[in-house]
Amino acid sequence: MIKNFTRFTRINKPNFLKFRRAKVTDSKIEDGADILYWNRLTQRQYNSINNDVFVTDLVSVDEVLRHNKPDDCWIAINGKVFDVTKFLLMHPGGKERILKLAGRDATKDFGQIHSKDILDKMVEFIDLIGTLDGEFEEFDTEEDLIIRENMANKPSINSIFNLSDFEYVAKKVLPSTIYTYFSTGASDEFSMRENHYAYSRVFFRPKILQEIGPPETKTQFFDLDVSIPVYITAFAGARYANPLGERNLQRAAYNANVIQMVPKFLSYTLDEFFREVPKDQRLWYQLQFDTQEELDNCQNTIRKIESYGNVKGLFINVDLADLGNREKDSKKRLEDLDIATELTAFANNGNVNYPKSFSWKNIEQIKKMTDIPIALKGVQRGEDVVIAAQKGLKAVIISNHGGRQLDFSRPPLEVLAEANRMLKERGLQDKIELYVDGGIRRGSDIIKAICLGAKGVGLGRPFLYSMAGYGEEGVAKVFQILETEMKNNMKLLGVDKIEDLNEDLIDSSNLKFRSAVVNNDRLYDGIYESLGPPIFKNSVVGRV
Repeated sequence: MIKNFTRFTRINKPNFLKFRRAKVTDSKIEDGADILYWNRLTQRQYNSINNDVFVTDLVSVDEVLRHNKPDDCWIAINGKVFDVTKFLLMHPGGKERILKLAGRDATKDFGQIHSKDILDKMVEFIDLIGTLDGEFEEFDTEEDLIIRENMANKPSINSIFNLSDFEYVAKKVLPSTIYTYFSTGASDEFSMRENHYAYSRVFFRPKILQEIGPPETKTQFFDLDVSIPVYITAFAGARYANPLGERNLQRAAYNANVIQMVPKFLSYTLDEFFREVPKDQRLWYQLQFDTQEELDNCQNTIRKIESYGNVKGLFINVDLADLGNREKDSKKRLEDLDIATELTAFANNGNVNYPKSFSWKNIEQIKKMTDIPIALKGVQRGEDVVIAAQKGLKAVIISNHGGRQLDFSRPPLEVLAEANRMLKERGLQDKIELYVDGGIRRGSDIIKAICLGAKGVGLGRPFLYSMAGYGEEGVAKVFQILETEMKNNMKLLGVDKIEDLNEDLIDSSNLKFRSAVVNNDRLYDGIYESLGPPIFKNSVVGRV
């Protein structure tokens, strides 16, 4: 990073910003080069030059405020002022997200999404104007004031008794756009809701008068001991929920002896993240190929992951041939923008460049590249689970991406039952580990999944919601709640070990019976926010 940064008084010249460079020598400042040197320098990674003092203009708040147009866009980040005009059209999230912050301090919004050193990788697309002189006056919106009030008065964590409580609090303390991003599913969200409702169609058959000891929730994932059959699944946007993002998850997982799956779209660089990971912490990593180039460079990515030493499983996303139609999220983002654009600018449907040649052949090639066990994430039919077992893969995660990809894809619990049956019919049940995610909110859900053949389950949204209100402490509370609920259920079922959970303890005969009659989880339904119609510009909703 830039060291010993010294600020000089601005030299005003019409249409010309004077930059100077200086160097520290024996505690003395030597004169540096002129604007031409600086321009050449900024085309390279200026942060890689050590022991230099870069002297730029002081830029007043008023000056930044004037540059607030698409053809002249400045923003301030961490006390530096950048011209991002030419980057607008390159921004993966769309130019509108930057234009909302044009001429303003974007530090908070930038930090919620990006790692600290992402600016270092953008030197070819943004120009450093100078150092911000002064502070922007903060203008709180009505939503900001409500959120601040809600955070100050949120329930004590001791008042949180279940995972739906966390979501209720998160809905009150997160900006509505962020909550919608977390909670949205694909299209009409049938799959997202069915993921959860499927568990309500499986009932218990408890044994009585059993001689059992204190229930134990310990088990093994990939031959690694874990305290409960739960892992933190990979998801993007953790810093939207809490400034520390995945660091909260990593620390809580380590303390609880739970596996965290590190996402590809991490809020930190890999080096930043793994720098603070204890040597004895075991992690999984999510591999995702968004372009053909990423797939072609897969071996380099794997070598980098191997170098950290903590990753004990590589999970390849296989449900991303295209991006799901996350309509509710798209609508919400549009409502929050001052600049109207077409919905497709946000939905991004059809505008992704996922590899067209990605197939089982690639999976076999990747498997040969590393000794780290390979698993597939996003399997949605029993036949594919069988193929994975036959090809010697360590595991699959039966998942429909939290209902965010293909609406009307079956709930993972239903596919789990199908896959377990098909593996047994072929004598392959001991050749592969089955995991499942999506819709899990209770310890009883975990037990039902294990009875149907799962080795463990993954949770995503509940960890985001727990972080939103309570940070790392909230994540730890999720583990505690699920473990307590599991032990209670195991006692009442008449078992005291995870390995004793089996199909004999459940009635899953109605699992495929998808009727609205049984969709009556009051906690879940009470928080669920349905997809709404377009909003009139004059805020009069529903008038025809």
